[in-house]
Amino acid sequence: MISEETTEVVFHGNFVNDLKGATELKNMIIDTANSNHLDQVVIGMEATSIYSFHPAMFFQEDSDLKKLNTQSVVIDPKKTKRYHDVFAEDKNDQIDAFYIADFLRVGRYSVGIVRQENYIALQRLTRSRYELVQSLARAKQHFIENLYYKLNKLVISDELNTSIFGSTMMSLLTEDMTTDDLLNLSITDLADYLNEHGRGRFANPEALAKTIQKAVRASYRLDKVIANSVDTVLSVYAEEIKAFQ
Repeated sequence: MISEETTEVVFHGNFVNDLKGATELKNMIIDTANSNHLDQVVIGMEATSIYSFHPAMFFQEDSDLKKLNTQSVVIDPKKTKRYHDVFAEDKNDQIDAFYIADFLRVGRYSVGIVRQENYIALQRLTRSRYELVQSLARAKQHFIENLYYKLNKLVISDELNTSIFGSTMMSLLTEDMTTDDLLNLSITDLADYLNEHGRGRFANPEALAKTIQKAVRASYRLDKVIANSVDTVLSVYAEEIKAFQ
């Protein structure tokens, strides 16, 4: 910690990045600010992925620190590095901390104030939703790739007028019937299955049943060992897709 007027170090120390360590540092800051009659405190740290989030929020929201007109600032490490490089001094934790403090002292930082709780909450939800959408897309892609091994003509069929990822089709292809079952089942029985499990949502279940059987008959047959392996993989991805959906 340094004062605004000079680069003299007021105090330095090591603190654990947890609630206890942050509280110890807060108390040290308050004592130092009061003894030096400071009218503002700027607490800065470099942005380090998730590791700077908790201390930055702690210092920003603390009621005792607010009385000291405290700012909690998260800085782009590239900016402090460029500032540090001007002085061509070695690097260690103590020196890095000094130049972060000096960077703040001379007002080099822009308004990189810690964002409010609502922003953080929305950010977490948005990023998590993005990751889930990406994971779902990857799972579907892997499912299609493995289904091609099992029923290659079904995957590329232009006549299939429903999504393979619908619950009825997923159950049909991964749970309820083998390839042989699909071949041996009558069109009527397969259409009844589709109509029952699809709860009447298929416009023409008989035509869909014919399309499925046609694709199954035209597809390559797999060796039993490979077929079992592919079926296992399909089941895993089917469960993953259901979970994401």
